[in-house]
This record gives sequence, structure tokens and C-alpha cells, in this order.
Amino acid sequence: TTYTCLLFLDKAGSGSCRFTKVEDLESWRQTKGGIEGAISAASVTAAEWNFTVGRGADLFENLRRMPVKLENVTARIFQGIKTSADKIYILEERGREKSPSGRVKIYSRESDKEFWLESDLLHPLIKGGDSRRYHLQRTHRLILFPYATRENGSAGLIPEPIFKSEYPLTWAYLLEHKSFLENRENGKMRGSHWNAYGRTQALDVMPLPKIFTPDIAARSSFSLDENGDIFFTGGVAGGYGILVSPDFSREYLLGLLNSRLLEWFLRKTATQMRGGYYSYESRFIRHLPIRPIDFADPTERERHDRMVALVEEMLSLHRQLAA
Repeated sequence: TTYTCLLFLDKAGSGSCRFTKVEDLESWRQTKGGIEGAISAASVTAAEWNFTVGRGADLFENLRRMPVKLENVTARIFQGIKTSADKIYILEERGREKSPSGRVKIYSRESDKEFWLESDLLHPLIKGGDSRRYHLQRTHRLILFPYATRENGSAGLIPEPIFKSEYPLTWAYLLEHKSFLENRENGKMRGSHWNAYGRTQALDVMPLPKIFTPDIAARSSFSLDENGDIFFTGGVAGGYGILVSPDFSREYLLGLLNSRLLEWFLRKTATQMRGGYYSYESRFIRHLPIRPIDFADPTERERHDRMVALVEEMLSLHRQLAA
């Protein structure tokens, strides 16, 4: 699909310009009609352009001018992990022993066979399509995460002696694929880090409680990972995680992000794809306006608490439905 913007320029300059948005090309060819309005030259700056004319223009401007954005109330907005060897690290669960620390039977696409692995390094993996408003759909997908959290909070590759002694089944599985793993990235993975991911992004924050959004979606589909046990990858099939600042409620932000109002705002500012899909990349969602709460005001506190209660009810109902 070609997305077209035509600019008709005048060397003399102008204080404003006529803006026409064509949503139905065939109709425009016949009538030359579209959504029209005047755009002030002062708003055509070096910054990104988000022009809204016609119905809703005033509302859009009011929201755009709100000083607090999502990036101001979050500790981090991050893209999912990238292994550079998904067919080895992403596995399908085929069975599980009943004990909490029991083994898991997995199927490997690369080997086209089943293995028993220790459960400690396996995490549920979701794709963007598994996220709905207020709900993350669990699947049989797992991801092998060969990292442990260090004392400073960073994630480090588990040393070989510890890996061999504590996770012998998983180590044997990785050894079976060592040739492929160490020859990734044009040989850059050779050495003691041959079983590491190809990229180090998000390794330290992935195991934390977070709000999740798909990278591309037809509608707002923000969900909550309350315990930090859900993992996801980067790219079109993955998504973004949002770590909420301690001063804000995750449930409150979740309610705002899933609201029709902020979905409408995002559709005015984000890249639109064919088929009615929109981009929910960090560069778009970080500018979403957020209404801060004055907890000293009883009315505002009551509205906030009511909203949080409704979001918690939605989360609870989805858990019951999934069960």
C-alpha cells in the first residue's frame, strides 16, 4: 500500500494553508470533497505533524496540550527481547510434571523432537495477538531464558558451571544446538557467550510486572502482567512493555490506555496500516496524554478509586472467563 501526502508549496510563503484529508479516493475523484480545514503556519514546525481538522479538532488540541504524557509517568517503555535464534529458544509445551519445580516436556522446531527440560528457565511467551483489553491469553508457547538476575538488578548469562550443575537437561539441549548458536551474527557469538541472545535489550526488565501492548493492533489492547512471569519478543509479532512509576497505579493507567478517548487520540497520531491496523510503537504511545490525580481533592480521589475498582473487576472477570 502506498500512503500518499501531496504538498503544494509557494516560494512566497503563507500564514496558513488549506488542508484536505481524503478518506475515500473514488468519491474525491468525482466530487473533490474531503475533510477540510485551515492549518496555521505556526503549527508546521520541524517537529512531527499531527493535523486534525473538522469534527474533533478542538478536542484533539486540548488533549495534545495536556502537559503530562505517558512517558512522564512510566519508569520505562521497552520493546520485547530478541534472541536471533527463535526456533531454538521458543518452544512448545507438550507436558509438565505436577511438582512446582518439575520438568517440562517441550517440542523443538529446530530438532523436530521432544525434550524434557527443567522448568525454572522456561517462561510463558505471548505474541501481540494474544493480548486483548485487560487480558493476556496464555498459550503453549514457552521461551528459554538462560539469564539470572544479579545483585545490582541487571541480567547476566548463567555461568557454565552453574548451568551444568543446576540445569543439566537444559544445558544438554543447548549443547545439541551449539553449532547453530555460536555461528549466529556472522560468528560474533563464538566464545563463552555462545548461548546468549543476539540482543541484550530488555533482559533486566522483562521479569517485572508490566503493562503490555501489541506492536500493531486494530484497537487498543493493553493488558497487565501482574507478576512479571510473561515474556514477549520485539518486532511486529511482539510488542512493548510499560513499567509504571511507583507514584501511579498500574490499574489506573490501564483504564486510561484502554479508553475510547485515548484510542481515538492515538489513531490521530500513529501510523495507520492497511486493514484497519495502527502502530502502538513506543514513539506513538509515549505521547498519550495522562490525567494526573490530585489526591488531596476528595472528588478526584473518589473518581480515581472508582476507575481502579472497575479495572480490577475487568481483570478478575477475564481471569474467571479464562478458567
